Amino acid sequence: MKQLKELDLSDNLLEKVPEGLDLPSLQILKCSNNQLEDVTPLQQFPALEEVDFEDNLYLTVNDNYKISSLLPNIRKINGKETASLMNHVKILNRELTSRVTAYWEKNFQDQLGSQTPARDIHKEFVKSAVKEVRYGPESLSDFTQWKVKMIAQQLVVSKLSGKEAPSEEAPKESDLSPEAPGTPEVIPATPASPAGASNQEYVLKLSAFKWKKRIPTDSPPCKRARESLPPQDTQPMLGEASLSSQVGGPGHGQSGLAMGTRSEAEPEGPESLQLQPMHFLQCHSKGNSPEDFSTQLWACAFEPSWEEGTGLPRGASQTVATCGGEAVCVIDCQTGLVLHRYKVPGEEFFTVAWTSLTLVTQDGQKKRSSVLAAAGRRGIVSLIHVRAGFCYGDIRAHRKPIAMACFSPSQETHLFTASYNKRIILWDIGLPDYNYHFRPSQLLMLDASATPLRLCPVTSCPDHYLLAGCEDGCFAWDIRLDESRKRREFEMVFLFPQGPGRAHKRVDGLGFVSEDVVASKGCTLGSICLWSWKQSLAGRGDKQQVTAVILAELQWSSTELSYLTLSTCPEKAFVFCGDEEGSVWMYNVRHYLKQPPPPGQAKVPPTKILKWPDLLARGQKINKTLINTAVVDPTFTYLVALTDTNVIAIWKKP
Repeated sequence: MKQLKELDLSDNLLEKVPEGLDLPSLQILKCSNNQLEDVTPLQQFPALEEVDFEDNLYLTVNDNYKISSLLPNIRKINGKETASLMNHVKILNRELTSRVTAYWEKNFQDQLGSQTPARDIHKEFVKSAVKEVRYGPESLSDFTQWKVKMIAQQLVVSKLSGKEAPSEEAPKESDLSPEAPGTPEVIPATPASPAGASNQEYVLKLSAFKWKKRIPTDSPPCKRARESLPPQDTQPMLGEASLSSQVGGPGHGQSGLAMGTRSEAEPEGPESLQLQPMHFLQCHSKGNSPEDFSTQLWACAFEPSWEEGTGLPRGASQTVATCGGEAVCVIDCQTGLVLHRYKVPGEEFFTVAWTSLTLVTQDGQKKRSSVLAAAGRRGIVSLIHVRAGFCYGDIRAHRKPIAMACFSPSQETHLFTASYNKRIILWDIGLPDYNYHFRPSQLLMLDASATPLRLCPVTSCPDHYLLAGCEDGCFAWDIRLDESRKRREFEMVFLFPQGPGRAHKRVDGLGFVSEDVVASKGCTLGSICLWSWKQSLAGRGDKQQVTAVILAELQWSSTELSYLTLSTCPEKAFVFCGDEEGSVWMYNVRHYLKQPPPPGQAKVPPTKILKWPDLLARGQKINKTLINTAVVDPTFTYLVALTDTNVIAIWKKP
């Protein structure tokens, strides 16, 4: 038995891998279709190279990371190559070791030599480190806490015994580059430097990735092309290649590469707007091709930080979901790695939205988990359990494409979907049981006079009103569920009186900057309007037409192109909007929330314009591109911009 190299334990209802099997030569282990809950017993097989534990309900992507950490020879997990996963584990190990060591030196170093028993120091430090030390995306919290406990135990034992703890070996430069079959070569590029900036290099790394996915068994229905797309983009887009572009070479991460060196002058203020480029990714490519610079990317959203006591202020997150073509990707903004990828052939995803659901396991335990809703051309909402790494169900929401979806901020299972059939539907997606069975139900149907493009539950009364930007203006619906009417017309239409013919016009950007102030784009060429929800309704009476009380106009690009949507960061009182040149316009509007400018004042200039850098990919220069959307996390640490050239750009504040 000691020479056994392959073992198949599939279909045995195993709850754990038996200990003490004494199989030092085992290289391949198959454990699919069981009830495993823990992968740590696999460390008894030091020669293990391949493991398969598909269809084990309680195992998640965190267990992939644990296996990669425990087994240095592992090459495949569930049939997937582990090269890029092993690299990410090395990065996490190094950073967690650094943070645990710093936490020891700050909070426990002084206890050495005191009267406190060594056992108490050991116990208290490990417990405290697991609670306080955080790094990485929320979806990997199980792995990082497990790893922190291991590092803390090793560190405290070494300190108490008087020996220096072994440090994590810094990976070589070659170790940081994901590898996969058919990986193209690394291409160095030297972009033109801005005036006054030192010569720097961008190193573009192209890598082919294959990520866990679950494809519906039924064939997708044929849907017509999205009406807003130009003719050349009416065919469904694909996406499975990944281009990873990081700042490299001499001066990596220095201010000479910050986007601030390429931008307009900014006034001094409490908010530092120096941004450094982190990654330029190409992970939605058609046919996994690194040559694809035509797939359009439409929407992205940061995963909210749901767990209390994480030490992250006010919902900070470095995990972002992006959509475009046939794929939805979940990306770690710090490392630039794609954590999850979901693909549906024939689909083109237009929108993503996050919520957090309380899931009940088979043994009755309750766990809070992030769920991602994604929808697009087929009119189907896919519900993705991110931590488990798969889609657990679909909702056939509309017969035509879905332009946008968003969750209610007050009801975690309530989802709004806006479709090209000129309807908005409020769904209750329900809570899935331990077998992921769920029962969605339709709560409301809201009729619009044209296609709704953007949805915003009103911040001050999210269960009363829904605001929507549509092809023919800005509208509001009464969404209270205590009324008997399940199908409703709009209750209000907002007028923006900027001259003849401008009372009704497409609103393709919409978001609340505070509980009262709304930012909207489309009603006036070359500007973004800030207007007051409360003041507008104050003089309404019982009229359906409501004149928006405009507080300020923000100067924006003079382009006539539509669907370059804006986003807001209420926590920092910022508005963001990309343009046709690849720039991101950023506005700090905190002052205007407190004291609006006097009537007749000129348009407010942007606080800063973040310019698109010079990029070179496979010999092709990407100097300018449309920014379809630009979004920041609640703490304004990361900025993510999506383009119409299949490039995801990630910046970070230093």
